[in-house]
Amino acid sequence: MRYFKFIVSLFLIKIAYIKCANILAILPMVQKSHYVMYRKLLEELVNRGHTVDILGGIPSKTEANITGLNFIDFPQLNHPDVPPFSIKDLRKFTVNYAVKFMFHLHGIPVCKDSFELENVKNLRDSKKKYDLLIIEIFICDCYYGFAHTFKVPVVSLISSSDLPWGGYRIGNPDNPSYIPVYFQGLRPDKSLYDRFWNTVSYAQTKIGHWWYTKEQDRIARNFFGEDMPSINDIVSNTSILLLNSHFTVNMARPAVPNFIEVGGLHIDRNVKPLDKKMDDFIGNKKFIYFSLGSLAASETFEKEILRTFMDTFAELDHKVLWKANRTEMEKSVAIPANVLVQTWMPQLDILCHPNILFFITHTGLLGTQEAIHCGVPMLCIPLFADQYQNCRNMVDKGVAETLELESLTKEKFSDVVKKLIDKPRYSQNAKMLSKQFKDRPLSPMETAMYWIDYVIKHNGAPNMKSPAIYLKWYQYYLIDVLSLVTLTVFLISLFLFILFKYIWNKIKQSSSQKEKIQ
Repeated sequence: MRYFKFIVSLFLIKIAYIKCANILAILPMVQKSHYVMYRKLLEELVNRGHTVDILGGIPSKTEANITGLNFIDFPQLNHPDVPPFSIKDLRKFTVNYAVKFMFHLHGIPVCKDSFELENVKNLRDSKKKYDLLIIEIFICDCYYGFAHTFKVPVVSLISSSDLPWGGYRIGNPDNPSYIPVYFQGLRPDKSLYDRFWNTVSYAQTKIGHWWYTKEQDRIARNFFGEDMPSINDIVSNTSILLLNSHFTVNMARPAVPNFIEVGGLHIDRNVKPLDKKMDDFIGNKKFIYFSLGSLAASETFEKEILRTFMDTFAELDHKVLWKANRTEMEKSVAIPANVLVQTWMPQLDILCHPNILFFITHTGLLGTQEAIHCGVPMLCIPLFADQYQNCRNMVDKGVAETLELESLTKEKFSDVVKKLIDKPRYSQNAKMLSKQFKDRPLSPMETAMYWIDYVIKHNGAPNMKSPAIYLKWYQYYLIDVLSLVTLTVFLISLFLFILFKYIWNKIKQSSSQKEKIQ
């Protein structure tokens, strides 16, 4: 009996340890489209007994009052070198400029400026004991120095599908022959053309990240001390990587054990009815929902494009809900009576409404996942980064059509709208994809919580790490083995050539002597 009580006591101590972990979360890129996912994760950690200190994020009034969720003041840093971008500007981004824009114009200045903040210095010098560091992988690897400072395991987060500089740090396979690059809407498994340009983009992003990381490494050493290992060495010690992706949406790909997909983690299952104004506006009519998310403003469309949209909507016997700034939009175009334009709309509640026809979207991953969750077809207008790939995936799965803004006409727009309304296959495919997306052994949140607790419980879970993280690039790609094989073949060939030449000369010499004798 005493032995049983002892075992139970040890078990309870272990549970208490897991539930009372002190966690530091670093989320320096305070973009709403990123933080939506992270907020849900951090709030759930606190609900399960952990204490979470957050550097960054966008705290709401509700979050500020949650016991155990502590925000370290981190002002949003403005950088004068980054101009405001219109929709037209975003669509012109090349891969090279996108990498430069993210790292050189954003990432490096954020590292420099934030390391001058007293709160960040105080955190570095803090003697507080942390059990885990949760950090976003995006464009600021300089913050990984905190993992070295506090000597804690790292859980990394990506708010999208895998970034070109994400999965490599845990040794996850990343082959451009069949895995699309984040910035392109290519399918390398479909054609030689796509495979060629996907490989070029793969090289551009890898080289660009390596180049700009050198500067972040220098900035981090100045801040954390010269005894800090290189950033590449620190990030390769990541325990697990949680990604806001799922193979039903983003394609199947090989994954090491600590590459964990939790796509849809941000989705609230409690869908609420629409407010009275929207409900009265819709009535018993079918409707279309139009939103370009939090980054791009619909009102920055060119006047001709806005007029094309509005003229088409005015001819429909359906309603349209459009998330945009009505005041700014009215400066460019008249808004028909069947179109309701508002600055904010409850997106998930709208997408899960039974009267929705389809979703006009930039195919940002969060909105795309919400549409899939609700089983809603899409009309894609990709603008930047992974949106092209998300759009291509949805089109290939038969749940979406896409638009080329550069060649848009009223006839083309009317045709694609009519197709999405009249053809039942889009809705049928969307509902089937929704079932696949939701069919998992654990919910995205339960999956994330399980593996975070696993890392805490097993001191960083080194058993999950692939041996690939310890290899140099030339070892990983077998350059050393190929060099050895090539050298061996060359030496054997050279030896055989010399031997053959020697034998041949002997034969010739022998023949010559015989001729002389005769």
